[in-house]
Amino acid sequence: MGEVMNSISDQQEVRIRQWAETVGETLTLRYTTSGHVQDQPFRSFVDQLAGIAGCIRPKKESDLPVERPTLFVGPHVAYQALPLDRELEPFLAVLANGAAFTDQIGPDVRAQLERLGVPALLKVYVTPHCPFCPATVTTLLGLAGLNENVWVTVIDGMLYPEAADQDRISSAPTVILDDQFRWTGSVDALELVTLMLDRDPAGLSADALRGMIEDADADGVARLMSDHNQIFPAFIELLIHPRWSVRLGAMVVIETLVEMAPALAGQVVEPLLAAFATIDDTVKGDVLHVLGEAGNRDALPFLSRVLEVETDEEICDAASEAIEKLT
Repeated sequence: MGEVMNSISDQQEVRIRQWAETVGETLTLRYTTSGHVQDQPFRSFVDQLAGIAGCIRPKKESDLPVERPTLFVGPHVAYQALPLDRELEPFLAVLANGAAFTDQIGPDVRAQLERLGVPALLKVYVTPHCPFCPATVTTLLGLAGLNENVWVTVIDGMLYPEAADQDRISSAPTVILDDQFRWTGSVDALELVTLMLDRDPAGLSADALRGMIEDADADGVARLMSDHNQIFPAFIELLIHPRWSVRLGAMVVIETLVEMAPALAGQVVEPLLAAFATIDDTVKGDVLHVLGEAGNRDALPFLSRVLEVETDEEICDAASEAIEKLT
């Protein structure tokens, strides 16, 4: 399938300089590393790119929950790929203008896309020399440019074979929606958007819900669950997430849900009790806080047992506060 490229060639440098001459503003290129073996190639790429194009200002993000080094182009487009060779042109275009490819989206698709109100997470697997990948990538970038609920991650399956194996990728391009639906080869934009609209919101992934919360839409997540009278299974993953910032956002949703639909908020108790033994001690205090906030007195016997068996002072304090809140 070819060798993975990890540096900017002379020919690509010429193209980048030509592109930079057309950009009349400073562009921030956010990126993050994750302790992955590909961290250094990503840092080198960003440094090279900024050195060639003076309009690019790199910004390293230090607290983003990603498994692999990533480039962020605007709020909802990410590259887990080094966009070289055939992928360089679409990357540069969308870096300069998030709406660069919206003109490729037909009016029928646009009309449908306007109705999309919940996040749709799209992953597209590419390889450096794939002749068909750029067309698929630009279609997805066009959708993302028209609706902020479309999130696109471009992944180089050769750079990250563990991700490709996990997603059972055998060829490129392959598009995956919400880790549930997939297309190999060319993708029909109308078919894709129709499926986005027909999905059951209860099946939204933890990443989709987290994205809504990080976009300051905790009320939207609470409203979705209230409208469907269901605690979405993936939401529990956020309440027990190892990262404090993710748990905090989920706790804001619970506080909103308590006001909006108190009986529904109480339904978080059973899945949290089931998960409690499996979570780290640093997470348990927050989970106990949620049990108190949820207002479901069914949690009281469990909280009493926590006080009997736990020796960690902070966990016991959290259990005591939850009991006080419920009684």
